[in-house]
Amino acid sequence: MNDVHRNPRPYEIPARRRYDAIIIGSGSGGLSAAIGLGRFGRQVLLIERKHMGGDCTNVGCIPSKSLLHSSHNLGPEPDAPDLVLKHVRTRRDQLREHELEEFGGAEGVTFVYGSGRLVSANEAEILSHDGSSWSAVGDDIILSTGSSARRIPIDGLPENRYLTNEEVFELTETPQHLAIVGGGPVGLEMAVAFRRLGSDVTVIEAAQDVVPTALPEASAMLNKALTQQGIVIHTSHFATAYEASTESLILRSSVDDSQQPLELNAVDKVLVAVGRIPNTADLGLAEIGVATNEAGAVVTNSRGQTSVKGVWALGDMTTSGGTTHFASIWGRRIIQSIVYPRLPIGGEPLRPTVVFTAPELAAIGTQPPQKPQDVVRITVDGSEIDRSYTDEIGLSTMIVDVRPPTGEILGATVISPRAGEIISTFSLAMKTGISFHRWYGTVIPYPSYGEMITVAVEKYLRAVSDDVGGHTWRWSTGLAARLADRLFRR
Repeated sequence: MNDVHRNPRPYEIPARRRYDAIIIGSGSGGLSAAIGLGRFGRQVLLIERKHMGGDCTNVGCIPSKSLLHSSHNLGPEPDAPDLVLKHVRTRRDQLREHELEEFGGAEGVTFVYGSGRLVSANEAEILSHDGSSWSAVGDDIILSTGSSARRIPIDGLPENRYLTNEEVFELTETPQHLAIVGGGPVGLEMAVAFRRLGSDVTVIEAAQDVVPTALPEASAMLNKALTQQGIVIHTSHFATAYEASTESLILRSSVDDSQQPLELNAVDKVLVAVGRIPNTADLGLAEIGVATNEAGAVVTNSRGQTSVKGVWALGDMTTSGGTTHFASIWGRRIIQSIVYPRLPIGGEPLRPTVVFTAPELAAIGTQPPQKPQDVVRITVDGSEIDRSYTDEIGLSTMIVDVRPPTGEILGATVISPRAGEIISTFSLAMKTGISFHRWYGTVIPYPSYGEMITVAVEKYLRAVSDDVGGHTWRWSTGLAARLADRLFRR
């Protein structure tokens, strides 16, 4: 790193008060935007309220994946689980310091700690940690303040037993019985990790399936895999009360009020993972006219622009939503829009998702539970792939939706080890318009989980060859209808 650009005093007020861009929030999206604009010669003020790296580095992706990795390699020592928790915090803190050193001094970037608030479309007021305040002006302002865990009331649950993703990584002792309210990615990943650490783990999900946004058959397979690992799962239930004297968590049915409540015994910690709330309060948005929806998320267009010219927003504080990788991509789109405003930006990026359980569940695109008539849905039993045999993987699948006869890929779901890597292939193909036909003959290393792709392509080609006439007729009539609709609307 060039020491000329290093900013070793992020708690001090910088002398410069005018910038090309002011960015509030140093999560993945804010960092991407700051570093990218700096490389284009822009002067950037990057403001962070708490920790460099935002949720991902401190209470999200990094500690959770470190915990999954370290818990998988648990040693035989009696205190090994607690040492794993300490190791995860150490690794997280080391990365935070590395990011502060590397990105806090990036070319063109001035990094400061404080809370930012918009005064106008090109001015921000910054409240420093010592209570002093100052202001800075920027040609553009980018909001990247992220989100916070949604907290729900559980009657009688003491605060010291209530966890969210912001507290779970601060545990110094492994819970005896961890109840997890929420069967989404955060809840299930922590279920796997703490079960490996030796905790009894119970997951409570109000919907009928875990990961309710996934295909039902994928959710059912993941449910079965987690159950085989000793994780108890109660779907169609929610937690209503806690009895501290007996350490009992009371569950009620979310679909049948007449059903008798369930009682979980000896629950010493409750992790609540039921969604996120955008961090948009106290930013001065309403005062300058930045539009938000009913949930408080900032409304943005396909470029990341808000309703106020010069004010941009990205990540899970916006209506576009965001995982770490998705927020980073939006940061790059905003860079392009600022630096090259006349260049076309293209459609909104695809959004691959991964639940890093064992096995992983990854998905991309659109796959309705009920397959449309003009779509071929290919299902591959991943357990029949030779790599699954060598690794003794019993539950694995790939489900791909393809529209014949063009071979356009509409969506894919993968349950498998390394599903996150496999779904990246679909992300590239769908972005670049590579049809499923063109995948035939592609060499995939043997033995790898990617061989499921080869099987899926072959099954698709057999399916369309069995009904060439029917698929061609449906495609041609559909095309004719779309052309007619376009002509008549004119």
